[in-house]
Amino acid sequence: MDKSQVKAYGPGSFADYVDFNEFDGGDGQMGVAGDGNTKLEKMDAVPQLAKSKMMSAKNAWGTSTGYADMLRAKNPKMDTARAQQLENWANQQEVRMKNQQLKDMADKFDQQQTSAEENWRQLAKFGVERVTDVDYDEAFGAVAVGDKIEGTIEIKSALNKVQTHSMDLRNPYMGFADFRAAFVPGTSSDWTIEPHEGSLKQREDTNFVVKFRPTTPGLSEGYLVIETEDFKKTWKLVGST
Repeated sequence: MDKSQVKAYGPGSFADYVDFNEFDGGDGQMGVAGDGNTKLEKMDAVPQLAKSKMMSAKNAWGTSTGYADMLRAKNPKMDTARAQQLENWANQQEVRMKNQQLKDMADKFDQQQTSAEENWRQLAKFGVERVTDVDYDEAFGAVAVGDKIEGTIEIKSALNKVQTHSMDLRNPYMGFADFRAAFVPGTSSDWTIEPHEGSLKQREDTNFVVKFRPTTPGLSEGYLVIETEDFKKTWKLVGST
């Protein structure tokens, strides 16, 4: 309506007014007012209940992979809802398997992290755990007296009785260093040392315990050598009964 025909905020002319008796009450089920349809709107030829079941079967998963169609093609008598249920189940199993794979990957990663942390703690415990797995005879060669004698370890003990001498040692260089603690050939088996191999730390002492258990009376002499790839320390051993 043209604005010139508006009067007192309402229509100033009813020339184009059309009267009809098809008001549907505002429920929207009779289509457009004035289309001549005074009955409930027809959706389609499919019964509403059957259509609702079909939609529910499809919406149970949200997407279709075509598995339900394949099942119905193999067995035309199979119910549509049943075929969709089987497809939903197959999809759920696939998702479950993927989630399990992700969980296994996460667990494996956590185990690797835990193992690495445990190995590092072992290295820091007592200096006993080795950093590398090498053959000390190949890496250091035969046990031999070094150029410098650090000192003399003297222990006196009764026959078949153990006496000990304790000393601390650090790696004078940065980080960890694998070591070998051994006696030069000719030293009596009455002498032992713990630990005899492992890793020396730079900022923490590693405690070595030298033990002497004489099996025969008299004097027992020898040499103890503790060495890494970077240094060698030698002590003279003197044991007596």
